[in-house]
Amino acid sequence: MAKDHCVYHAEKAANWNCVSCGTLLCQECFPAAPDPARAPYCALCGGNMHHLGVANSLPPFWSRTPRFFAYPFAPNGAIFLALLAVLTIASAKLFSTSSLIILLPIFITVSLVIRQGLRVIEFCSQGRSRPPSIAELFDGNPTTLKMLGLMLAYGMLVGALGRFGWFGIGAIVCVSLLLPASIMLLAIHGTLRDALDPIQLLQLAARTGWSYLGLVLLLIVTAQGPQQAIALIPAATLTYLAQHSPQVLLAMLVVSTAYFNMVMGAMMGYLLFQHHEDLGIRPDAEHAAAPADKGALELARAVILVREARYEDALRHMGGMVADYPHDLPVLAYHHKLLCETGAETERVVRHTERYLQTLLDQQRKSRMVAVLEAARRVVSHYQPASIVLRRTLAEEYFLQRQFKPAIALLAMLHKEAPASPDLPAACFLLARIYSEGLRDDVKAVMILDYVLQHCAGHAMADEIAHYRSVIRALGKSDQAGACAAS
Repeated sequence: MAKDHCVYHAEKAANWNCVSCGTLLCQECFPAAPDPARAPYCALCGGNMHHLGVANSLPPFWSRTPRFFAYPFAPNGAIFLALLAVLTIASAKLFSTSSLIILLPIFITVSLVIRQGLRVIEFCSQGRSRPPSIAELFDGNPTTLKMLGLMLAYGMLVGALGRFGWFGIGAIVCVSLLLPASIMLLAIHGTLRDALDPIQLLQLAARTGWSYLGLVLLLIVTAQGPQQAIALIPAATLTYLAQHSPQVLLAMLVVSTAYFNMVMGAMMGYLLFQHHEDLGIRPDAEHAAAPADKGALELARAVILVREARYEDALRHMGGMVADYPHDLPVLAYHHKLLCETGAETERVVRHTERYLQTLLDQQRKSRMVAVLEAARRVVSHYQPASIVLRRTLAEEYFLQRQFKPAIALLAMLHKEAPASPDLPAACFLLARIYSEGLRDDVKAVMILDYVLQHCAGHAMADEIAHYRSVIRALGKSDQAGACAAS
């Protein structure tokens, strides 16, 4: 279970914590990426935000024990175990146990098992859910030899400490407790220098805390796995295999050793992944934090201020955002929503609505314009956009929705408000279409078209308007003739 949860989403683990006011936020509420240069600030108090990382949201490794034991059976792991069994059986059949040549396949097998275990630690420390493939075992880093060197150094140190009586025994226990940390450092850094550095060993153990001690205990138990797995086989079966198929028995021992080695590697890697930020481990692309989107983060800060009922602060914040992101639709939309729902001054609502509508038109998002206009009218009841182009576009959207009265209301008085505007003919043409095609009032439509042809002669749309007028008149005459014939 997560240690801390978001103050606004109780079901989500917290990713950020303000060091000043203690506010806990999830990634949705605070969509930022960790920045080692400068910590982001809290929207509520201005304090530094501390990134909690995945350590807060991932369950402890001992609660995932079943998954660790299932890990080697994933496709790449199962393939590795199968190839290891084939290699062991083939080597036992091809080489005599009394020949020195048998040392070569033994060394290859041991090297593969060690290399696989180290790569499992590395993969799991980066958050990868799959075991490494056969090809990924060979990356050019001779960590297998380094692991053998590490075990040699460990054995020599234990031998030396054994000469100092009880003090030596205590020292051996301490060194043994730090051995998993040494193996983990070798896996993630690839150098004996890091693996044998006492300062790094103590730092790793300290940063992982009690979880490290739990890991050590679990590793001690898991290390007994190969012997316990063989012990589960009936004695008669073991005797038969030893007499008739010793190579199969050897393969079973090698595979079980490799299996439990992968399980322990997954345990160690998972613990490292829980603390990868503190340990400087870079996660893979699936778990890496996305680059910080400053706009999304600033918008999230405004949402937090609204949730805390600090509406004036939120409006000031959004005003700054609109100045920084004048064409960003999510910013304009949230500012408009905030202005309308808080009942801000009518002048602010009108000014921002005009900007928002123009941006929607420029970005060809016309279908959203009607909702924006109606939201503004709930605050400023008789609001009409100043721009004729905006009013014509809104009227066209209303027309497409077959809402003819609000469409007409947007256009009806334009001939008095802006008689000299070059955009007036197009607006009047649309008004005539609404009357003719929407309300079936051809008389009114012809009157509007006559007005345009009389007052806007020579306009680029004059021919189109005249043609539309003739079509309306022709259709009207056809309807009259049909009515007379029917009577």
